[in-house]
Amino acid sequence: MKRMTNVLMLCVAVMAGEEATSAAPAWSASRAGTGAAAFQGEAGFLVVAPDRGFQGNEEIRDAFEAFSGGRNAALAFATDERTRDSLRPALETLARNGARRAVVLPLFMSAADPRLALVRNLLSESASDKDRGRSRRRVTAPIPVTFAPPFGESYLAVEVLADRFRAIEDPNGRRVIVVGYGATDEEIRSRMEGDWQRLAEHAAQGFGFGAVRTVIWHDRAAPDREARQREAERALADAATGGERVAVVPFHFGRKLDGMMSFDADLKRRIPAGSELVTEAGDFPAALTLWMSREANRSLALKPEDTGVIFLAHGSDYHWNETMRQAVEPLAQRYKIEFVFSMADQALIERAVRRLERRGAQAVVIVRVFGLADAFREEIERMIGLDVEGRSPARVAHASHGGGHGHDDSHGQGGDHGGQHGGTAGSPARIRSSLPMISAGGVEADALFARVLLDRARELSREPGRETVILTAHGSGDDAKNGHWLKNLEAMTAHMRSNGGAAFRAIRFATWREDWPEKRAPWIAKVKEMVTEAAREEGRAIVIPARTTGQGPEKEFLRGLDFELGSGFAPHPLFARWVERQISAGVAALGRDAPRDTVSALTGVTAPR
Repeated sequence: MKRMTNVLMLCVAVMAGEEATSAAPAWSASRAGTGAAAFQGEAGFLVVAPDRGFQGNEEIRDAFEAFSGGRNAALAFATDERTRDSLRPALETLARNGARRAVVLPLFMSAADPRLALVRNLLSESASDKDRGRSRRRVTAPIPVTFAPPFGESYLAVEVLADRFRAIEDPNGRRVIVVGYGATDEEIRSRMEGDWQRLAEHAAQGFGFGAVRTVIWHDRAAPDREARQREAERALADAATGGERVAVVPFHFGRKLDGMMSFDADLKRRIPAGSELVTEAGDFPAALTLWMSREANRSLALKPEDTGVIFLAHGSDYHWNETMRQAVEPLAQRYKIEFVFSMADQALIERAVRRLERRGAQAVVIVRVFGLADAFREEIERMIGLDVEGRSPARVAHASHGGGHGHDDSHGQGGDHGGQHGGTAGSPARIRSSLPMISAGGVEADALFARVLLDRARELSREPGRETVILTAHGSGDDAKNGHWLKNLEAMTAHMRSNGGAAFRAIRFATWREDWPEKRAPWIAKVKEMVTEAAREEGRAIVIPARTTGQGPEKEFLRGLDFELGSGFAPHPLFARWVERQISAGVAALGRDAPRDTVSALTGVTAPR
């Protein structure tokens, strides 16, 4: 067995073929983008995992085999310096099968893991190692190599751990200790503990635990192993001290030779008296397959026809929804578009994701067609894992204007809608997909929006010099948020004036604050006064709803007054252009998230003579 743990085991998989997709289990991986076209693509994938012994390695092999069909992929288990001997043949096999670059997918919980550091060092070694007093022959890496983030930095790892937390009975108030594995000295242990703690805190959200602590065990190959083991036992006991109903949750890629000879079996004998050991829950290999597939998809060049788009708008009746569908019909010729009309209902968004998986999309951009950029942004970021991974397109990929506050829509069907559908009790699962997902949108004071509203006014105009254009928006019950709405309207009126709107007698604006009766009355009075004033001296009022489509409560609130009433943003060619800009911004953000950690001196990988 010792021989097994010290020898690198390499499996190169170049299996082509198609596999049916389904939207069944939460951990089922979509095979989108894994057919012959993807196999002929420029990227090859080298999955590197720590050697765990026979059973642990077989579990990883199972996950890899489910991933590798139709992909140019290789699997390596990192052990010691001899790992060097198999890196070149692995890369050469990828290159021989058409790869022009290799992406390393590190199946590790922490970037600080010593075995991951070993792989990085081996791939960036200089051609000469005389300083170490050893003579080496050069091994030339045939293709450039980049590293994806390790598994432990993904939201999928958080979901695996959350599945184990869900196996804890009566979680409220309990102390939870997450146990990791693989340190070789105190500095590395401290760094790894920080990574595990971050992961554990994300996974623990919503469970109501009394406390969540992490303890990292040292690797069996670490110097002074017995002393380190005693230190870990003391750390575990300290973490449990003062806690009630302590649950110990192993979460690692540690030793697992078989059911008896494993780190978990050893840990069971060492946990503090009265503690509960939470065994593995969920389908771990399936989760690993999903992660491999997602990282591979993130590394592929994204073509428009492979881009999945979820068009997310508030929605209303059939006719309102169909108007929106028809408004972006030209884009459906270039992108795979699914529609979700809701206030960010996770079940409906997940349904759209599964449909895009089946349609062969390689990534998903969720376009938030709401008045403000912050509308439902946090809810969506959480459900697709951006809260864990820190890849927030709302902060980096809003195509025109940033900012925005609150959960207000822009077409009068709702107002301040807080919270996530389904609540947070029990830590609801995120959407688990092999498709990279990102979100962009929020109309704000976009110049295209302003141009369309000006077009709406011109369509109704007869004598601009006698006409006053009045923009009306939904608004908010919160004064600060309503102020943000007003700033947007002010910016749009300025844009309209500078682009031909100055021909009108005036352009004015207001919010209805329509869902808050105690606050809307003064605003209704203000708009009525604007309309009445516009009618003086043979003038006319043209009221334009600053909404994503359709109209709001103008007819009801202005009953009895004489005015012309326009409509909102869609349908209009510039609305479709705005949607496509959000798609492009999302695709660009996905590209920035692709692996870019390039190792240096690739031609300097060396091996013993």
